[in-house]
Amino acid sequence: MKHKVLLICNYFAPDHTIGAVRTSKLAKYLRNSGYEVEVLTEKKKGEEDELLKNDIKGIPIYYTENSKRFIWLYAHYEKFIQPYKKKRFDKLDNRKRVNRKTGNIEFYPFETAYPIIGSLDYVFGQLKQIDLFRNAKRLLRKKQKFDFIITSYGDSFAYFAGKYYCKHHKDTTWIFDIRDSIYRYKFIPDYVSLIPKRYEQYIWKHADCITGVSKGICKRVSPKFRHKVCYLTNGFDQIDRKGLKRNRMDTHKMIFTYTGSMYGGLCDLSVFFNVMKDLILNEQIDEKRIEFHFAGNESAFQIFKNQAAQYQLAEQCISHGKLSRHDAMELQQRSDMLLVASYDYQNCKGGVITGKALEYMGARRPVIAVITGDIKHSELADIVRKTNIGIAYEDTHRSKDYVILYDYVRLQYQKFLETNETEYKPNETEICKYDYENLTKRLVKIMIQAERRHGKR
Repeated sequence: MKHKVLLICNYFAPDHTIGAVRTSKLAKYLRNSGYEVEVLTEKKKGEEDELLKNDIKGIPIYYTENSKRFIWLYAHYEKFIQPYKKKRFDKLDNRKRVNRKTGNIEFYPFETAYPIIGSLDYVFGQLKQIDLFRNAKRLLRKKQKFDFIITSYGDSFAYFAGKYYCKHHKDTTWIFDIRDSIYRYKFIPDYVSLIPKRYEQYIWKHADCITGVSKGICKRVSPKFRHKVCYLTNGFDQIDRKGLKRNRMDTHKMIFTYTGSMYGGLCDLSVFFNVMKDLILNEQIDEKRIEFHFAGNESAFQIFKNQAAQYQLAEQCISHGKLSRHDAMELQQRSDMLLVASYDYQNCKGGVITGKALEYMGARRPVIAVITGDIKHSELADIVRKTNIGIAYEDTHRSKDYVILYDYVRLQYQKFLETNETEYKPNETEICKYDYENLTKRLVKIMIQAERRHGKR
């Protein structure tokens, strides 16, 4: 008899967002492994990801959406708050604050740089999630018994729905998947931090298993409940790249490409552009032979371009706009080198591993990862080095890593001039660990262990 799984999440195929990839891939490969999978998710409008849409054919999906009353309330709130946000949102130079815990000057996203507005936004965000949950309660009551419920946190709808379902179905094994930190040190103002911390405390105690996308997230779990925790990263699906063009762009220029969000400026590539400028000044690189390509929304591109402008490289920046995942992955494959920016903070213990770095593994192009923050050994840098997909620069090792990054780009540029290609010699054994098919095999083992643990209660 097949085991039945109910997956609850805010983001799922065909949503055109990186948050939908993990949940959709796990559902796809759980089904392929013989499980009966059903999904409860938030109904969204907008552009669809055709690749993900194909992955979930045949999987029953149930939707919840916000009530007309909440939509009316939220529209009035937005009308009230927007003038206050607009004055401050684009002022990136005003986002640096002294961290009271460390004494360091750090860049803060809008939510914590302006904590009063950020707190109001957070509260209304939680009201939205509660409203989504209330509109799903009838469906949750009617659903027949599942052997497993997997709630993937990217927003608290999954938390409320999972908590409710498991209270009424005590025989069901509850796996709480944390794709994104619940308490996000850099994004949640102190005024409202007690709310996500209480969510965490409930989950640690009541979930049968907690899967964390990073070791940092896993370490947030109280030592008392650490035996429930399993490490399960994001990954890539090589099948997504079937049929994509692999030949590089028809240009004599060396193409560096970044795809994705800049998280309001928290992702900072300034040191990369500094290296490029030094290489140009030292006549190691011809600025007419390089271009920096970007795929994402216009506001993110402006941040990217402004970081380049600090080193007089704005003219080399080219925007492709917001692309479909298909086109973004094709752009990656047709480039010479791929850029990823992340951040990590020791006190946060957030373990930020941007999903783009793992998606890049399927592109078979060398990766430059720039990690800002005060952590000495970030998880993303560790992954880049173990897989040998490129190079990682960490702020805390600036003097050493700057020289390493400088030499790496210089040598790659020389190879490009000589052969029209860059060097890429990954550790295939390590890369295979991040294939979603293999990640799901690990999830199946985790589920079996969690079921045994639940049976012993």
